Amino acid sequence: MRFRGPETGLLDESLNAAGRGSGPDPLDRRAPVWGVLLVAFVLLGWGEIRATDPYTSPAFVVGYFWTELQVSALLLVATALFWPRQRLGLSAPRPAPLRYLAPLALLVAAAVAVRIWVATQIPVDAAPDAATSWKLLRTTLVVGLNEEWLFRGLALAAFCRWWGWRRGWLAALLAFACVHLLNLIGGVPPIGAVFQFVNTFLMGSVFLLVAVNTRSLLLPMLGHAVYDWSVVDTVRYVAAGAPNTASLTLSVFALLLGLFSLWTLWRTPALAPYTD
Repeated sequence: MRFRGPETGLLDESLNAAGRGSGPDPLDRRAPVWGVLLVAFVLLGWGEIRATDPYTSPAFVVGYFWTELQVSALLLVATALFWPRQRLGLSAPRPAPLRYLAPLALLVAAAVAVRIWVATQIPVDAAPDAATSWKLLRTTLVVGLNEEWLFRGLALAAFCRWWGWRRGWLAALLAFACVHLLNLIGGVPPIGAVFQFVNTFLMGSVFLLVAVNTRSLLLPMLGHAVYDWSVVDTVRYVAAGAPNTASLTLSVFALLLGLFSLWTLWRTPALAPYTD
């Protein structure tokens, strides 16, 4: 539902409609929101500390599955205790104009196409183990679930309610980018961490654009999971001898899609995510 954010000085009364008749809105309780975000950051950081493989290794991603399961359990329990699932975007997607869906569709299609192409560029006997590919997908499916639930779900809904539309989604994107700085613990060099920060901020805008316009996390969760899997598996094939040109081209294309999504979000009239 549309409203004028604090940046225009007015709030639509409909922003409070979800809490009428049943006491204060659950998202007005800030302690549970900050608590879940903090515990999730700690769990993810602890997973990096406990990892026996460097972040750049596929074995790291495979092993990180168990850390992601812990975050899933945290989100499941916290949502059941504190917030209606619909307020966090945990509902079926609604129809949305193609211009809002296109960046995510193009991103995922390009990533999958690059993954398929690089797999054809090395000898069959040099191909990475197929079983590892499925284990990577297992992890990225949970990563997509968790990161969308946490940042495009809880953080976005809470921050937009507290601080208004534009400041809210910017804060949610910054939180998403900041969590990837934990990869410094896993051995990512500082310059790589800076790139990841910028990249995840822009990629987050692609997922966010779909989430707020379909009023659901389902498509961002699936797109996020497939994109991450394609990129990680592509890195394995490049390490096995495939050329890196397509991977670099994908990175540039993804950044352009992110910039387009960020620009579109900036121009989007203020709204309260996941409220009717």
